[in-house]
Amino acid sequence: MAARSDRKGWPWGIAVLVVAVLLVGWPHLGKPGSRDWPSLDPLGKDDRLLIVAPHVDDEALGAGAYAAAALRNGAAVYVVYVTSGDCNRTSAEIMDFTLRPGVQDYLSEGSRRIREARAAMSRLGLPPDHLFFLGYPDRGIQPMLQRPDQVIRSPGTGKTAVPYPAAVSPGAEYRLVNLEKDLHTVLDKTRPTVVALPVPFDAHPDHSASGRITLMVLEDAGLKPHRLGYLIHARHFPSPFRLAPGHPLLPPHRFADEKWALFPLTPADERAKKRVLIEYRSQRRDPYLFVLMDAFVRRNELFVRM
Repeated sequence: MAARSDRKGWPWGIAVLVVAVLLVGWPHLGKPGSRDWPSLDPLGKDDRLLIVAPHVDDEALGAGAYAAAALRNGAAVYVVYVTSGDCNRTSAEIMDFTLRPGVQDYLSEGSRRIREARAAMSRLGLPPDHLFFLGYPDRGIQPMLQRPDQVIRSPGTGKTAVPYPAAVSPGAEYRLVNLEKDLHTVLDKTRPTVVALPVPFDAHPDHSASGRITLMVLEDAGLKPHRLGYLIHARHFPSPFRLAPGHPLLPPHRFADEKWALFPLTPADERAKKRVLIEYRSQRRDPYLFVLMDAFVRRNELFVRM
């Protein structure tokens, strides 16, 4: 029997399908084709893991469970925070009860996020001296990479130098050479066997630039640790974009040909990761980040072997 058509010639079945896609989304949109991704083994007692986080909380989103498993096996784990995440306007508005956040509001946000990182990583099991805060400008890392000879001004705090006393180099100008110098200092102190860093194709400019700079510094230092890239920001990722414990975390379709590896989580690992992410209370007040954080509590974490 011929399908019944509307007056423009569309079969009713196709018309209904289009409306359904627009209303609820295509169930496989943004997912790669079916394939078996290899599993990533946990680290052992002779390993030293360094996680490079563009902002406070990225270390937990991208590699929190991988770090927890490494700690259980006796490995050493370190985190270096490139920025203190001091340019989230929504968070600053809510936390400081203002519609026009100023310099002090953004600086308070940065200091608050440093405290949250210490609390979250303590819950994970990291000692305080395994955390390195660099304090470079949130939303300013790509400009530093693009204009290496210039001093960059933070779009949030308005500062042109590291303002946090807890940083590796307080007062260092926002120049690429200073960021590279601080990363060299962290590498000298940690001597990592594995580095987890943002993939250069992450859609957030701070993430892509932090990944590129880290790779440059590793090359300059002559170090050859295993490099694992993690992805946070991309279209249709994670899918579904909501809390979905027990679901796999799979790469977006357009990046499916990268050398992905999955690190499996137990249900206990999933719950532990969520408990760690809850410590980032300032960011969970931002509705988008609230959903994003929950969406990364999955059956696995996802890395690119770089």
